[in-house]
Amino acid sequence: MSARPPTLAEILLGFVQIGLSSVGGAASPLRYVMVVRRRWLSETDFSEIFGVAQALPGATGANVAAMVADRFGGLPATLVALAGFCLPSMFLAIGLLALATRLSASSSRFVAAETAVTSAVAGLFIGNGIRMALVLWKANTAEQRRWRAARVGIIALAIVLIAVFHMWIPAVVLILASASLVSEWQARKGERKQTA
Repeated sequence: MSARPPTLAEILLGFVQIGLSSVGGAASPLRYVMVVRRRWLSETDFSEIFGVAQALPGATGANVAAMVADRFGGLPATLVALAGFCLPSMFLAIGLLALATRLSASSSRFVAAETAVTSAVAGLFIGNGIRMALVLWKANTAEQRRWRAARVGIIALAIVLIAVFHMWIPAVVLILASASLVSEWQARKGERKQTA
């Protein structure tokens, strides 16, 4: 761990680096910058803060940024860390969106490339859904077949609602959460009947 607390400028640069390198999740860049590169935290401290940040509502990376910066410099450091973590990547995303919009309006080739990328993402989504279904199916072989089938059915429902019907994702989450709760409630009710 560093002998002195980082300055506001160091906090800003550290969280800009984390924000711009957090593609697909911030866990690895957070650990690399704060523990390995800048030595702001020990492995134990980072694990504790990351665990608490995951339990809090909101983005885990932003929660870690707020907690670590508050430890080193209070409210000013927290605001600097959150700005460094969020703003550069937001501006980059907006710039890329504007560029993609202009390119798709002016070039039919770009539209074809965009369609190909979207198809690849859909393939990843479907592949992950199938992988999760297989894991759930094989995870607990002692469990009744119909409850495993219900869980796999919920995953299939997610794929169909999003990939086929292009449903709004928050609505899909509500539908799937409701279906999961009903399925688990029925499964536990069945388990209680068996043990009684």
